[in-house]
Amino acid sequence: MRKLKNYVHAPATALLVLLLSSCLQQEKKNPVHYVDPFICTEGDHGQWHPSALVPFGMVKLGPDTYPSSLTGDGDFAHSGYNYADSAVRGFSHFHKGSSGGTRIRDRAGNFSVMPFTGMPIESFLKNPVADMDKKTETASPGFYSVFLDQAGIRVELTASAHVGMHRYTFPAGKRANLFINEGNTQNAGVDCRRVDAYTIEGIQKSYGGFYFIMKFNAPVQTTLAWDGEKFYDAAHMEDQKDGGLICNFGDLEGETLEVKVGVSLTGHAAARKNLAAECPDWDFTSLKQKAEGLWNEKLKKIQVEGNDEYKTIFYTALYRTCFLPVSLTDVEGTYPGLDKKVHRAEGYKHYSDYAFWDSFRTKYPLYSLYLPDVYRDIVKSLRDIYKQADNALPFPDSDHKPHGHGYLLKGKNRAQVFTTCRHEHMLMVMADAYFKNLFDIDVREVYPYMKKEALLQMPEKYDSIGYIPARPDQTGEYAWDSWCVAQVAKSIGNRADYDFFMKRSDYWKNTWDSEIKYFRARAADGAWLDFPDPTVNREKYTYEGTKWQYRWNVLHDVPALIEKFGGEEHFVTELEYFFEHDLYTAGNQIDLHAPFMFNFAGAPWRAQKWVHKILTEPMVQLYGTHGFFPEPIFDRIYKATPDGYLEEMDDDYGCMAAWYVMSAMGLFQVCPGDPVYQITSPIFEKVTIDLDETIYPGKSFSIKANLLSKENHYIQSATLNGKPLNRCWLSHDELVRGGELVFEMGPEPNKAWGLETKK
Repeated sequence: MRKLKNYVHAPATALLVLLLSSCLQQEKKNPVHYVDPFICTEGDHGQWHPSALVPFGMVKLGPDTYPSSLTGDGDFAHSGYNYADSAVRGFSHFHKGSSGGTRIRDRAGNFSVMPFTGMPIESFLKNPVADMDKKTETASPGFYSVFLDQAGIRVELTASAHVGMHRYTFPAGKRANLFINEGNTQNAGVDCRRVDAYTIEGIQKSYGGFYFIMKFNAPVQTTLAWDGEKFYDAAHMEDQKDGGLICNFGDLEGETLEVKVGVSLTGHAAARKNLAAECPDWDFTSLKQKAEGLWNEKLKKIQVEGNDEYKTIFYTALYRTCFLPVSLTDVEGTYPGLDKKVHRAEGYKHYSDYAFWDSFRTKYPLYSLYLPDVYRDIVKSLRDIYKQADNALPFPDSDHKPHGHGYLLKGKNRAQVFTTCRHEHMLMVMADAYFKNLFDIDVREVYPYMKKEALLQMPEKYDSIGYIPARPDQTGEYAWDSWCVAQVAKSIGNRADYDFFMKRSDYWKNTWDSEIKYFRARAADGAWLDFPDPTVNREKYTYEGTKWQYRWNVLHDVPALIEKFGGEEHFVTELEYFFEHDLYTAGNQIDLHAPFMFNFAGAPWRAQKWVHKILTEPMVQLYGTHGFFPEPIFDRIYKATPDGYLEEMDDDYGCMAAWYVMSAMGLFQVCPGDPVYQITSPIFEKVTIDLDETIYPGKSFSIKANLLSKENHYIQSATLNGKPLNRCWLSHDELVRGGELVFEMGPEPNKAWGLETKK
């Protein structure tokens, strides 16, 4: 009331200034405040989690909900969290999310802490679940909080790269307990011991395990071990798979219990150092603010102006692209190598946990503009992986059945909790970085490994026939890789390899049936195999896609593909039919580049039409990951809701999030390794990319769309740095020199714009 009286008696001009200042503060909402961590956390719609974490951090501290992370409904809680659940079974430190993965019984995260009060302990531990008050559940970048209904416990979580910090407020008059367990019951158990009244240390053994140091701000009064059926007194617990350790802190009389957990993959000493460096005190609020600041520093590198709902989807998507890969590097630079030795990353962070087949086409092109410093470190990390694994990578079996998930090395080591990986097209990620000048290592150091990777994927035994029998999908994909290796070979003066791999880059042509104008499986003797209904995804000969969706499966030589269709007119007709008849699938990777293919065939206005629809309008979707939906879905593909994506639409390590970000800016790189972006209509009035001046010559690159509206989404004309631009592509070099791309927008397509061909 006192402030209100002051306002009333203030001079009118002062009051006006105050009101204007308040409005300006609201307008200056930071990018981090647009992020909604609950988007894509409900059911099978993106498979993310609302955990507290920092960009690329190892710790992802968040809830594992019940029943979805444990029961048959777990098919929909791939991350351990389902927004539709109203109960929780623990708060664990390591979550992956974003990818369906293997269907296992328990999808919870690793290394869990569950608070509970002094109820009969045995009855609780037989079903350690608590109801959440969903109205109190909140999350923001670096923070998660919820109130546990019946227990009366307030839960607050935050994190740094190697530390998870918990704050629990128990009701006064109740005994405060923590149940410490492995979380995911598919793991190998947990060892832990009570060091003193304030400290527990141990090893979580999943996939070789990780080391942890757990500190409390209040003394542990008693500890009990639980083996799933009975208690036993213990200050030390080994190989506990079905139970865990119960720590009793007594009645805290309303004071908060704070817990700090420092982790490392290289040892307890490193875990202690990580904890001391990143969280030296008990200031929960400071750690939370630091996490939010780290996120804002990343997200503000791309500034967008326009519709608030689109900004929420955009910044949440941008946020998701920084969950994976993960930095395995301790604060002193140590990390576990795939050769089972401890290494030191000098002057960079070592990243792991990749899924290249899922994300190479969108996320790494985005990184090259948005986080080139991270991409540089990824290049060094892949160099490390090449050397330490010596290309002992998982590849399809001898019959070339569908692509597989796997580890980079046989056997287990501590790194593997974070290195489950899809390797395909890893060399394309390297080649793209090289041609964008993001290599600060000698390319000759890694070229032999890139070459070996290409030959492992498509062995030389297939050179006599020029394709992989029964696998037109893999033949086409490995042709991309061969093209990339050829370009690198050419750049280092290796003419023999250039000629060899360029010949292989044309093998896709040997699986094109010119009679029906589709890619088609062939036997080893050259005979065409059966050709199923091209609209049906039977996954016979083509992985996770129909023959229609694989029809556009040439990234590195689109002009040659257009020629196979009989020229631009035929190509555009078929591509338009593909979209008009709902044969496109937005929920999988196979045809993500398809709407941008119009740019190559003299019809960029059609790319503008379809990209705008995919980004902003309801569309019919017929296909899930492995076949038709039971009933067609008519909905927006990207939404600012917990079911943010289509059903069955994995984000796949941020692939779909990056597709949205790039497309919403009006840029898309069809072929990694060829540093060219296709241009289409942005959905924002202005986009500004702050370029990294230590790497690129320009300070920023902006994209303006004058008169943009829901109706005005067609490009009428364009200028680049004040000069007319009549082409629908932009080179990476042009963009990173900085400048301004300006579009004049209108309600009808200008079919004459953008027709200047690539040099």
